[in-house]
Amino acid sequence: MSTMSNVKLTTEGAETLAAQVRDTYWQGRGFPLDPITVGRAMGIRIIDAELPDDIAGALLKKAGQDPVIMLHGDDSPNRKRFTCSHELGHYVYRLERGHFEDQTIDYVDYRNDMSSQGTDPEEISANRFAAALLMPMAKVREMAAKKAANLYGLAEYFGVSLSAMRYRLDDLTIKIK
Repeated sequence: MSTMSNVKLTTEGAETLAAQVRDTYWQGRGFPLDPITVGRAMGIRIIDAELPDDIAGALLKKAGQDPVIMLHGDDSPNRKRFTCSHELGHYVYRLERGHFEDQTIDYVDYRNDMSSQGTDPEEISANRFAAALLMPMAKVREMAAKKAANLYGLAEYFGVSLSAMRYRLDDLTIKIK
């Protein structure tokens, strides 16, 4: 296992990785970005599943097999989009660090309410990636600078929940009306 296993992805690193994924698999199709389309283009099987109420999604990577992202079938579309992006973050970040090369064990990650608590480096990294993928810093700044910008309009534009948009604006220290 890489020595970076407990190093969290910086905001800049998340922006860079997310831009690479967007440029390669979304190719300028605009917003809101569809992480399911992106994930499938990356060769990841993405399915709705019956999961426990406290589990929003999971990334499963079995040795020698393509990865699978499972999304809680009862979640709202915006929650599924963020969860899918979060799981893509785990996948891309682990792939970037070589964690899947010659993998002889299975890897499973669950996204639950603890994922958003901001204490685990892997979860922080996945959340940063998800935010950067769905709400790129430059585009958020551009849209927030418009005279009529408001939280509701930005959340709708990027296809995210109000809380995800508020958190992203706060993280980027952007003030809007």
